[in-house]
Amino acid sequence: MDTRTPHPRLPEIVLLLALPLLVALSGCAKEDEDPPGTADPVQPATITLRLEHHADGVPLLFDTVLYATAAGHTYSVSRLEYYITAIELLTADSTDVEPVVAGPFLVNARNTTTFDLGPLPPGNYTGVRLRLGLTPDLNLTGALPNTLENVNMAWPDGMGGGYHFMKFEGHFLNGGVPTGYAIHLGRNENLPTCHAQGGLLLDGSARTLVARFNMNEVFRTPHTYDLSTGSYSMGSMMLMGLLRDNCADVFTVAIEP
Repeated sequence: MDTRTPHPRLPEIVLLLALPLLVALSGCAKEDEDPPGTADPVQPATITLRLEHHADGVPLLFDTVLYATAAGHTYSVSRLEYYITAIELLTADSTDVEPVVAGPFLVNARNTTTFDLGPLPPGNYTGVRLRLGLTPDLNLTGALPNTLENVNMAWPDGMGGGYHFMKFEGHFLNGGVPTGYAIHLGRNENLPTCHAQGGLLLDGSARTLVARFNMNEVFRTPHTYDLSTGSYSMGSMMLMGLLRDNCADVFTVAIEP
């Protein structure tokens, strides 16, 4: 009887060597397969910004005494121009989402109210944070292109330089007498940070972000602004401080197709 251990034959040796490789290739093939339900990520889409202006729902109609401040003055509007900068989308925990759209965008309520924000990431947002005016890096004399529109918004060098954040002008009835007013806002200390609430679903399709500016908010909460004692705000840090606080909630936002 032969008790020696039999040696494997050549085909058996090849099979033994190849088996781990076959097992490894099989495992890789399974890992490379997409799990069920996996789809391509939604890509950012171009968003258009459109500004609308109203007073508690009444659309802006220039040069018409049609609106009323919280202090009880009826007023008209002959000019409404302002910059917006540093636009950020907000999530449910109020954190901002990159990218920040730096701007600036110069809004003239009479004729320039639509802007291209470029591609923004998809998501379900709760609102927008923006600056009503120019961020300090832009609020320097000569920092903006030398266009007629920007030159007309210049803030005098003797008063600190830079630019107006907002010009809001018209007339109000002061004891029945039509009286002019000019709400001018400027200086870095008076730059409003605005939080605009509104559900915003960006699904990767081109959309319009509508920001609605409520003029009556300029004159109320947290301060009841009295035009009879503050008809010209430029040069008064106290008055511009009131306006800065009041402007924090002048915008609401919504998404439209």
